[in-house]
Amino acid sequence: MDGIYLKNELYTLINNDTSIFEFIQSGSLDGIWYWDIENPEMEWMSPKFWETLGYNPEEKKHLAREWQDLIFQEDLNLAIANFEKHCADPHHPYDQIVRYKHKNGSTIWIRCRGLAIRDTNGKVIRMLGAHSDITDLKETEKELSRLTKEYEKVFNGMHDSMFLIKVLDNGEFRYVRNNLAHQNKTGILLEQIMDKSPQELLGKEMGEIVSENYQQCVLARKSVIYEEELTLPSATRIWLTTLTPILKNDNVTHIVGSATDITERKKLEIELKKQANYDQLTGLPNRRLFFKRLESLIVESSRDHTPFALLFLDLDGFKDINDKHGHEAGDEVLITVGQRIQQSIRQSDTTARMGGEEYSVLLRNIEDKIIDPQYSLTNP
Repeated sequence: MDGIYLKNELYTLINNDTSIFEFIQSGSLDGIWYWDIENPEMEWMSPKFWETLGYNPEEKKHLAREWQDLIFQEDLNLAIANFEKHCADPHHPYDQIVRYKHKNGSTIWIRCRGLAIRDTNGKVIRMLGAHSDITDLKETEKELSRLTKEYEKVFNGMHDSMFLIKVLDNGEFRYVRNNLAHQNKTGILLEQIMDKSPQELLGKEMGEIVSENYQQCVLARKSVIYEEELTLPSATRIWLTTLTPILKNDNVTHIVGSATDITERKKLEIELKKQANYDQLTGLPNRRLFFKRLESLIVESSRDHTPFALLFLDLDGFKDINDKHGHEAGDEVLITVGQRIQQSIRQSDTTARMGGEEYSVLLRNIEDKIIDPQYSLTNP
């Protein structure tokens, strides 16, 4: 059955019982107004409107200037412009948000809607309208705007590269955005990363690798930290990445990524490790690394019952080379001798420079005799 009979029934009730109209205007709106366009000074405003603005309705006259004195001037101009357009064209809505000054000095945001009532010739003779107090909504919007701006400042002000990932229901991932630091350090702009999968952004092979890391974060349901090397538009870099899941209703909906470029730090670590364990002149393991490997080899030999050999070599007459030909020539001899020893042993063995013209050699898993006694470093 068509429910239109209920509408007709309600209209009849309103016509026959004014309390029905009073209930509608007081319970569902923040004010009703009825304006005499032929006598524009006269306008009835329902009590609820004045109460919304903090006034006693009995103190207010039913005159247009009463509310026009309280509305913000630029908003009044907007309302008048919309009124004129609505009068000229019934299809143009009279609907705008305006500001009023509350009695206590605060600002009240009102949505004002109206409908022109015309005579048989189409001339506008009355306006019927309604007010809705949306101050709480505007304050919420203002707070959200403030929080959004603060978030943007923090997000884009971070020194670390930040990115946001959406976790799809099918287990795939889509990038939502990245901050300015990420854009600058990776060469990937916001418009290039938005709504892209890792595979689309980084290529299939690398995209699969980073997707596995994202999946680990989803499964762990807690932050995960790892190092990764990625080839990006800017360059191939090493990153220390932290992934933090965002949970909603016990499901991971997003992942916040934070990445620090540690390429230079890793290079420094490698260089420091090299300086600590290798001879700067010859590039061979130094005394420190030699004894570490010797300790490991002793343990290995004892465990596996395999013999090893330890050789000590010293260059005779090296001082004369320095004295007669200079230290540069002496350095060249030390480098060449180290290279020749290294070429004469296996990759699993170790040649070390112990200092000066002294060298040591560790030979793993040896038999009774592996070096020809006639062997000479001058004739490899």
